[in-house]
Amino acid sequence: MRGYLSLGDHHAEAWIRAMLPQVEWVEAPQGAEWALVTQIAAAKAALQAQVPVKLVAGTQRIVKKARQLGIPEERILAVPMQDRLTASQVLAFLLRDFESPPVRCKPVPFRLQIVSSRQAGGTFMAWNLFHVLVSRGVKAKLLSASSASPLATWVSPPYRDIVFGTTETEGGEVWVIDTSDTNVVVDTDAVILVQDCDPAKALPIMRDDNYWLVINRVPMGLEVESAAHLIVPDFGAAAYEAMTTGVPVAAQHASFASALWELWLAMDEDVHDIRLEVDLQVANQEGSQEAFPDEQRASREHEAEVVGFVLDE
Repeated sequence: MRGYLSLGDHHAEAWIRAMLPQVEWVEAPQGAEWALVTQIAAAKAALQAQVPVKLVAGTQRIVKKARQLGIPEERILAVPMQDRLTASQVLAFLLRDFESPPVRCKPVPFRLQIVSSRQAGGTFMAWNLFHVLVSRGVKAKLLSASSASPLATWVSPPYRDIVFGTTETEGGEVWVIDTSDTNVVVDTDAVILVQDCDPAKALPIMRDDNYWLVINRVPMGLEVESAAHLIVPDFGAAAYEAMTTGVPVAAQHASFASALWELWLAMDEDVHDIRLEVDLQVANQEGSQEAFPDEQRASREHEAEVVGFVLDE
């Protein structure tokens, strides 16, 4: 790419040349592919050499003469003499016509980490939240950081978007990263801290804008006084059935599915002023079908058809 530059300001010319090292600068417009000038005489010389020209005009008189030469309006930068003009403005004017490669921004997944006190149900929560996200059209992945995760015994292959033994994968809009019973450190956008009602196992609550607290397995009738964002009852036999059939409780329990979805929306929108409670009385297949439209249920039925992969240690 060969360019001709004639601004009458050596310092500005030197700065622009330094900013465009890919350009081969020539001393006359005859050998250039384009020209950027400030004088009518230089513009005439470029036009006679059949070189596309851009003109920086300091007065309206020069603007008028440039138009008379046939220079298009969009190739004239008119700057009144009393206004300040910088080399960066001239450079931006020059670059308007340059062909530039498109910028393709690779989407970065929302990383949601699940942390839990010992056997408090962190993996159970991650599995159900993952199910709710997928069922409602979110392209989610479930990453199980522990190679000893019980999730591998709850679900049977082929897996859909479930990866074992890692905190990194490819694709997806949301990564639900289960780090229950591990000391794995993950760079995350949000963290769900899962605890049960046993005070002896409680982890310290992080006073951090990235944390949301879930109290799991709350016995019926027990009032939870902590500042939890989500209160989940003890599902009892329903939880055992989920672990043995590979169908998460949220697929059968509308209130649980709705609460997990509301929790996700709160995290996605960075809202902390919420307190959600799952109603154990709102249950079973009929209510859950109302929570998921037909196309989302079809997506759920399709889960078993897609083959995943295992990266166990």
